[in-house]
Amino acid sequence: MDRAGGPSGHGSGLGRAAGFLAALSVLAASGVWAEVPMTGGSRNLRRSALGSGGLLASAAGFRLNGTVGEPAAAPLSAAGFRLGSGLHSILAQPGSVASIVAVSKATGSLELAWTAPGRDGIIGAVAGGAWRIDYSSDTGHAFSPSVYRVVLSTTFSAGAPQAYTLTGLEANTTYFARIYLSDDRGALSEDSSPSAESTLARTPISPMLSGVFMSSVTFTWTLPAGGAEGYRLDGSSTDFGALPPDDILRSSRTSDGTALTLSVLGLRSNTTYYFRLGSLNWQSDVNFVTVIATVTLPGAPEPIMNLSSDPDAWGRNLRFAWSNPVFADPAGVLVLASTQTISADVENGVAYPAGYVFADGSVVRSSAAAADHLESGLELDTTYFYRFYSRNLSDLYSVHVATALFLDLPPMGPAGLFASADAGRTQIAIGWSSVTTSMDGTPFQDPASPRNLELRRYDVFRATGIAHPSWVWVGSATTAGSSWSGPIPDPDSVYYYRVASQDDVGGEDTRMAVDTRGNVYALAPDRVSHLMVPAELAAVLRPEGNSFGSPIFLRGSESPAEVGGRVVRSIRFDPLQPSGAIAGSIRTADAGMEVLLHYDVQGGQVVPSAYAPQGARLALAPGPQSGPPNAEDRLSAYWHNGEKYVKVFGRVDTGAQTVRLNTSLPGAYQVRSLVRTEGFSFDVSQVTNKVITPNHDGINDYVTFIFDNPRDAAPSGRIYDLRGALVSEMRRGTQVADSLVWDGTAGGRVVPRGVYIYQIQAEGKTFNGTVVVIR
Repeated sequence: MDRAGGPSGHGSGLGRAAGFLAALSVLAASGVWAEVPMTGGSRNLRRSALGSGGLLASAAGFRLNGTVGEPAAAPLSAAGFRLGSGLHSILAQPGSVASIVAVSKATGSLELAWTAPGRDGIIGAVAGGAWRIDYSSDTGHAFSPSVYRVVLSTTFSAGAPQAYTLTGLEANTTYFARIYLSDDRGALSEDSSPSAESTLARTPISPMLSGVFMSSVTFTWTLPAGGAEGYRLDGSSTDFGALPPDDILRSSRTSDGTALTLSVLGLRSNTTYYFRLGSLNWQSDVNFVTVIATVTLPGAPEPIMNLSSDPDAWGRNLRFAWSNPVFADPAGVLVLASTQTISADVENGVAYPAGYVFADGSVVRSSAAAADHLESGLELDTTYFYRFYSRNLSDLYSVHVATALFLDLPPMGPAGLFASADAGRTQIAIGWSSVTTSMDGTPFQDPASPRNLELRRYDVFRATGIAHPSWVWVGSATTAGSSWSGPIPDPDSVYYYRVASQDDVGGEDTRMAVDTRGNVYALAPDRVSHLMVPAELAAVLRPEGNSFGSPIFLRGSESPAEVGGRVVRSIRFDPLQPSGAIAGSIRTADAGMEVLLHYDVQGGQVVPSAYAPQGARLALAPGPQSGPPNAEDRLSAYWHNGEKYVKVFGRVDTGAQTVRLNTSLPGAYQVRSLVRTEGFSFDVSQVTNKVITPNHDGINDYVTFIFDNPRDAAPSGRIYDLRGALVSEMRRGTQVADSLVWDGTAGGRVVPRGVYIYQIQAEGKTFNGTVVVIR
């Protein structure tokens, strides 16, 4: 202070002014810190607490003097005194890091970069300061200037570039980071801009070319450890150098982190390309693997090869199969179909969708990438024409491969077959019911007057044996007739006759035959196995002899799907009505029908076998083997009772390789390998119903006991009550020959409900068990 004149005074106005000036000098000496409370009870006044113009953001009305922290003249004056100019400063917080970026990345590291703030906001150098760096892959991590993982001593000027590399990180993982500045006074920046950067995903493992074509290549690989968020495949004709003006970098990518294949399209044919495959993280940063080079293929689509067809007239469908040739960018096979000759042709560059109809009426059935095609919903006795074109991704087409097929189902075989010879056995008359349906039961368009495509005639053939017969044609009958007669060559010999329904295509149903004695046969495809209905029981096959009032056709067929394991043959003999429905209740009065089942032997061993409808042997996997010398002990016949196969034994002829049994029912039969005893045997598994309800409703009305009787013993069977009193004698079974039956009656009356004891005796052996009667 300068005195204007005179000595100092006390208590005067000048004294009061001097006291105020002293106070100002204290203010100037102490400084104004942003960390010193300036009003209220707060211990801090942060930089962010001030709004524009010096107003407190949270305390409106408080204002810092506009000259605080700047050179200024105090506005105080008094007579004889003046206040000289001076500097009154605020010491503020360091500035916050405004932006953090990753300037380089690796699978285990991130190089972070930022611009240094100042000691006072964005101005002022820092000497002896430190960076506090905190980072985490946890999205819920709480950041604070007082929490950090890395401390770096530093000296810098505001605005200087800074960098630090985080190491030891996980691949394909996002890390969140913040950076705080601590200056030489220990003052901390208030906050930090956040950083969220992902490390690179590891490169795909074992990348390789899985397909090279005319205008594309395909790579495959194994997923890298730690996964990836996607993949990218680049292709360059210059090893990723400068490209010619007429070329571009070809690239393909997928955001599927589980993908194992990727293709680059649009390449030039017969050209060398370099490819690099990389993994992507969620920020689409790519980590490329080593460059691989290859040459694209030349050429155009090649036609399909080895076309074959498998018609299924029963299912009204037709399956094609073929081999696809190797050519550039295969996209599929175009299939055209029509019921007329196809004259239209395809045009290159045009994609034809399924269902597209050409001008000639042909229809696109498919254009899928496949090696087979199924046509369904077809009609019988109709010719279908087809063309097949290979195509590529540019919809260029090969020359076509054409075929035509006629879907035919032969007429059903003549049903109700019968024969009779004259007294001298010189002439035979054969009769049958007129055929009115296809072999699946589909009616002819006009059953009374069938078309030649449906039924043209009946042919009659003759043979001298029923096993592996050599059929010789001996005559025909028109579709208007249902009988034929002719001479018997030798009255003392037995001859067999087969009547076949023929259409224009020449197919026929499986066979029935009749002999000069009047016996009727259902022949299996193996040309040995058969079901024989004796003449005295054959009336059941005619309309007047069964409850259906319709002729019955006995069809023999194989069940190859059931062959395997212990099953060496499986054959069905189904009684069919003209509609194709099975006449399930057809049976003879006793076990008078004979079933003969043939088995095959190879290399001295019994082997599983099955035959196609026309007699060709089907290929089967090797199954159990039984030596023919012991076949009688190791083979048995089984019959399906509607619920399961039950053992019915039968008689084995090792010379003829057959198992023969008598039955009253057609149905499904098998030959199985098993251990058989030499004498009479029975076990509880051969009891068909252990609980019976003898109420004559056709369900569980009786119990059947089936046994093995290789010596044709005369078994006896009795039923006793629990007190040991005899209730009833069993009677011989009618379903299969070697069986006994009890119908739950005693003296013709149904017995009371309860538990009963059965006893079977033969060859000095006794077998006991229980059955239950409920009512």
